[in-house]
Amino acid sequence: MVDNFAQLYYLDSYQSEFTAEVTAVKEEKNKIWLSLSQTCFYPQGGGQPGDQGILQLIEPNNQTVKVFDTIWSDDIIWHQVDQLLAKGTSVVGQIDFAKRYDLMQQHSGEHIFSGIVNREYGYTNVGFNINSTEMTFDFDGDLNWAQIFEVETEANQAIYENIPIEIRYITQSEQDMWTYRSKLQLEQNIRLVIIPGYDICACAGTHLARTGEIGQIKIIKRESYKGGVRLTALCGTRALRYFQNLFQVIQNVGEVMSANPDNLLEKIINQQSEISDLKFQINKKNKAWLDLFVQKLQPNTERIILTNPEFDKYEWKYVCRYLSEYVSDFVGILTSKTQHNQLLFLYSNKQDLRTIIPELKEKFNFQGGGNASLIQGSLETELSIIKNFLNRIT
Repeated sequence: MVDNFAQLYYLDSYQSEFTAEVTAVKEEKNKIWLSLSQTCFYPQGGGQPGDQGILQLIEPNNQTVKVFDTIWSDDIIWHQVDQLLAKGTSVVGQIDFAKRYDLMQQHSGEHIFSGIVNREYGYTNVGFNINSTEMTFDFDGDLNWAQIFEVETEANQAIYENIPIEIRYITQSEQDMWTYRSKLQLEQNIRLVIIPGYDICACAGTHLARTGEIGQIKIIKRESYKGGVRLTALCGTRALRYFQNLFQVIQNVGEVMSANPDNLLEKIINQQSEISDLKFQINKKNKAWLDLFVQKLQPNTERIILTNPEFDKYEWKYVCRYLSEYVSDFVGILTSKTQHNQLLFLYSNKQDLRTIIPELKEKFNFQGGGNASLIQGSLETELSIIKNFLNRIT
């Protein structure tokens, strides 16, 4: 746990520019790293990614150096850059504040949600991560969607109240005076992030000044995880973009279905019912056709090869399995993609079809595979040639 809270990003999480000198340089695994005399760049830690941005050389030519990542290693903050700078070089650092602000929205939103879960259900947040698109947090107990919505509603109420987010530093001797959340057993000075009425948590990350800046928190996914639950959440601008995209999808689907949001689900359910009825009717007709086909089979039929049938490819297995009961070898379907390229589907419950794959590859450049009872793939040959081959093989 970090106990040096004199860095610029702790003194003011909104500061985005600073001056400094390069104090150390190293190259590891084709990456260049610099340390600075002071920095606004927050180093990756506690589930929050490191800051990005640029370093502008003060002399001699205002050269710009990109900062790809920031990490904490051996009590030093290292900045990954795209150019090597000499020790003692003076620079003006500028963090990508839009990215920083987005991360603070996510992180502060997570504190509120986790604080409410801890208070209401006694669960501990045992995992937390923010990436470029979403945020996840893990609890050591389960939450169903009804419970999640209740917590989400209260978390957003905390946002609407626009509560000041307080930062307090306490010594080890003062720890017994406070009740706070922490993933670690702390034996040093502690930085508490306090959201009055909702959460007190030991945290070394950067946070917003007020809860209203979070904008909104929305849980978009729930999954069981290590005996508890993992939630995926969006805050601030991420939540806005999610709802904008969701609105666009609903609007587009509504236009296709000639429905509005109020009756869209009903229309989709009705359409699914109609599709199911149509599939049932198609299956009845397919079975009737197959029954007629079987009646015309000669006794002791060895194999059946259907060419370019009207059956959909999703019906091929059903057709072949049905007809295989009336043959001694196999049933096949051949469908032309082009004059010299065919799709093959073979099924048998009486012989191992894998034995013919080597010959299919040798003669027709068969591209596919399967198992003992079913093989499928493409062949480079004319339809009549492969049909004759299948009727002759033993």
